[in-house]
Amino acid sequence: MLTAQKRVPSAALMSISPLSGDERSCPMKKGAPCRISDSPVWSYRFIVRQAAHRELLIGAVERWGYAVMNKAVVGVFLALLFVTLEAGQFVFFGGLFQRMSAWLFGFLVFGLTILLFVGWTAATRPEQLRAAIGQPRALIGVNLCAVCALGAYLASVQLVEPAVTYTISSGVMPVTTYVLYRCGIAEGEGMRNRAEAMGNLLLFAGVIFLAAITMLGLSGFVRGGWAAGLSGVLLAVTDGIFFTLVLVFSQRLDRAGVGPGAVLGLRLPLYVLVAGACAAAGLDYKETLPPSQIALFVGLGLLLTLPPLYALQRAVALISTLTLSALTALGPFVIFALQLLEGRVDYSSVTLAGLALYFTGSLLAATGAVKAATGGNGG
Repeated sequence: MLTAQKRVPSAALMSISPLSGDERSCPMKKGAPCRISDSPVWSYRFIVRQAAHRELLIGAVERWGYAVMNKAVVGVFLALLFVTLEAGQFVFFGGLFQRMSAWLFGFLVFGLTILLFVGWTAATRPEQLRAAIGQPRALIGVNLCAVCALGAYLASVQLVEPAVTYTISSGVMPVTTYVLYRCGIAEGEGMRNRAEAMGNLLLFAGVIFLAAITMLGLSGFVRGGWAAGLSGVLLAVTDGIFFTLVLVFSQRLDRAGVGPGAVLGLRLPLYVLVAGACAAAGLDYKETLPPSQIALFVGLGLLLTLPPLYALQRAVALISTLTLSALTALGPFVIFALQLLEGRVDYSSVTLAGLALYFTGSLLAATGAVKAATGGNGG
């Protein structure tokens, strides 16, 4: 709400007439004839004069403030929706990929995603595709980062415990956003309140702890010695860094006028090409399934994949990279909760200790991020 002290005195507002630039003296030119263009706030005064009542403008500004707050609330809701849906997807795909090649699945599901979203955009909003073509660096960057993130993730889970990979990569995202801020990148952002800063500190401590126990061979699964553990951890970190950059490039495309659906479709072509090549080369080969079963899995994949990805892309346009990173860091917590409900959690005690530290930090950081995004007092 705007306070009375912030309101501009009506005498100052009415010192310029929008209808005749020579009717009144200009306060900025000490008595000289005044025109609208002489004032840096001429458009503001013009609106007031046309409305004939400054309270109308005050109300409009207040409504704009509520719209901004609601925009952030919607963004937070969409980010949390993404986290929840992706967690369910993660649990489901863990069983699916025991039967079907992840590369073949990705090629089919994301190939159809491109056809759906890019085709729809071309038919209904062709100007968005032209805007995307006008941003070649962001377009190439988002494709390269998407491929690197997924490749690093798939390689990491072959070496270390999947829960550790997912947790480390998620926890690295808020840290990457802060590093981008320190490097002067526009999409980076510093800590905005004590809760967010303390939460991210605990979250990072949890990531370090999990990385250490993995390299020491104390987690539930490491394929090989400390070198394999170190490689798995570094690949998980790489995944988190590149996924943060996917969000950065997505925000740049959004600011250029490319809608969420178009961005979702346009950031996948390189991945689909790589996935198709890997599937053709027989990587991650599984026993051939009948076409009907492949069609069923692809249909389920579309239902489970598109809603969270679209929710994430919508959230990119509404909240900052730091807020989004802090909320997506909740993903491992939601997955852990779902696996508890399933009754198939089998983590080592030291892994559980690291996850507990991480979860505490992620909840605190997310609380601070939500308060900062929606204008609350972060403490």
